Amino acid sequence: MHYVLGVDGGGSKTAVVILNEEKQEAGRGQGGVSNYHLAGTEGAKETLLNAMQEAAADAGITLTQITAATWALAGAARPADRRILQGMMDELLPDSRRLVVTDALAALVGGIGSRRGIVLIAGTGAIAYGENGDGKQARAGGWGHMFDHGSGYALAQAALRAVMQAEDGRQEPTALSKKVQAALQLKNISGLVNWIYAPQRNVTDIAALAPLVLQAAEAGDMAATAVIAQEADALAAFVAATARRLGVWKRPFSLLLMGGLLKTDNFYRRAVFQAVRTKSPHAQFRQPQADAATGAALLALEMMGHPLTPSADIGGSAADWASEQGNVLTEDLDLHSTLEIVGLMHLADRQAVTAVHSCLPAIAHAIDAIAARMRQGGRLIYIGAGTSGRLGTLDASECPPTFGTSPDLVTSLMAGGKRALTLAIEGAEDDPEAGRQDVAGLAVGKLDTVVGIAASGRTPYVIGGMEEAKRRGALTVALIANLPAPLAEMADHLIAPLVGAEVLAGSTRLKAGTTQKLVLNMLSTGVMVRLGKTYGNLMVDVRQHNSKLQNRARRIVQQACRISENEAAIALADAGGHVKTAIVGVLLGCSPDEARGCLDEAGGVVRTAVGRLDIPKLEADYTDEHR
Repeated sequence: MHYVLGVDGGGSKTAVVILNEEKQEAGRGQGGVSNYHLAGTEGAKETLLNAMQEAAADAGITLTQITAATWALAGAARPADRRILQGMMDELLPDSRRLVVTDALAALVGGIGSRRGIVLIAGTGAIAYGENGDGKQARAGGWGHMFDHGSGYALAQAALRAVMQAEDGRQEPTALSKKVQAALQLKNISGLVNWIYAPQRNVTDIAALAPLVLQAAEAGDMAATAVIAQEADALAAFVAATARRLGVWKRPFSLLLMGGLLKTDNFYRRAVFQAVRTKSPHAQFRQPQADAATGAALLALEMMGHPLTPSADIGGSAADWASEQGNVLTEDLDLHSTLEIVGLMHLADRQAVTAVHSCLPAIAHAIDAIAARMRQGGRLIYIGAGTSGRLGTLDASECPPTFGTSPDLVTSLMAGGKRALTLAIEGAEDDPEAGRQDVAGLAVGKLDTVVGIAASGRTPYVIGGMEEAKRRGALTVALIANLPAPLAEMADHLIAPLVGAEVLAGSTRLKAGTTQKLVLNMLSTGVMVRLGKTYGNLMVDVRQHNSKLQNRARRIVQQACRISENEAAIALADAGGHVKTAIVGVLLGCSPDEARGCLDEAGGVVRTAVGRLDIPKLEADYTDEHR
């Protein structure tokens, strides 16, 4: 009978499993820290040897009878660490075939039985690792405690920062302060500084405080809840990045949640589950078949010619519409104080801003494509229903006064028409034919861009309008908050800030609406900047319909030309109130007529009209004589 050995070791514990060639467990051992960065080389070797000998004794054999062994240890993915670990293994198991792999691979194989899928591990450290079954590997995280997110160490570190911020008065008091003070037996919170910087302090000591954060968050503490939300989102981002690199993000894939934090704390597991479903809707959660130590032993058997059992293709559909689901963090919303309610809403808004960040490249590509068409005479048209439609109308209505555009250059379509801007028109959003007719009514053409705005990504009115826009050859952009969705499949450009469960289940006027407003700000402003409607950050096409805007126009000329307010007023008057003409005239030292000619040749773009003119940087203040 041949025996193989598998080791799973890291920053908190070490597990060893011995299997026979029938894949039956013969023995098991355990030990403490085997990460040599924490325990030192000799300390790690001693831990590993003792745990392996314990497993061998449990199996009734000696280590010399081990035919093959796999060590799955933290840090093994880094070449320098792998060489050190391989040397330790050569010394302790000289008579065996030997393999050093990352602990994440062992966890994947142990949990699924094959190399196909993704595992997310959150314990003292955190990592997502996956393989696609075709030999491609990918990972995110696992770079050590200094760069950790979502791990026990990261939770504790963020919580300790919150405690000190509360001590400074930089944020509201937190229950974490008393919990940390009691757990560490400190006389006062200032004693935390001496504790954290003590020479003997290590990563494990700090990570051990993570349960305090989880307890406080589950009890409703705002600072702790913010930490949980932030770190759960980070773990979900690990999974999404790994899935994208493997090429499986758009189809069902197996996902394991493993590690001490995700195994022992149901609240954190649920928060991570919710975050993963938001960012990776095709993830299919599976219960682990076995632990990482067993996975390491299976890899040792694979070395001996016993192939891993391939897992079947994963069936099932993507997660349900994420924004309609209940939010783990706000389940008891009505039991919270008013301050806590607004605190939770503020936390959700921060998540919305973060969700937009991942869409910045898509937004930039859309802006460039829209601007290219508008330079040739195209229009920008928003179409939406409910909150989405109102936000589109708001953005379109702001363009004429801000950028001096005609009202039909940036315009909007709203399910139910203008009445629906202030009243709920029942059933209007469910009519795809109305969307088609509204787009047709604008005579949309090939140079136009139609932006479909729908949190769900499946509003019939918007789908109908986008279908008609595509039929007419227009550029189409989908701005949605859920995937998968019909609008995502049909649009030329997809912008999908995935915000997940709302504070109020299904109320997409909240986080989803916030992301829509942010993205629409970027689209219209970015397009107008590309079209030359600004000079630097100055709105040089502003329309002067009231005294406030007239004063703004003078300040714009003053700042652009580095002249006094009086001089700016005179320049504007000479230019007939036209801001661009006034600026070009002053900067080039020419008459208003000459300035208008330069602008015409430059297509109305001030930057082009003034060419490479060397203009000093804007001064923060003017002298008294200039004021």
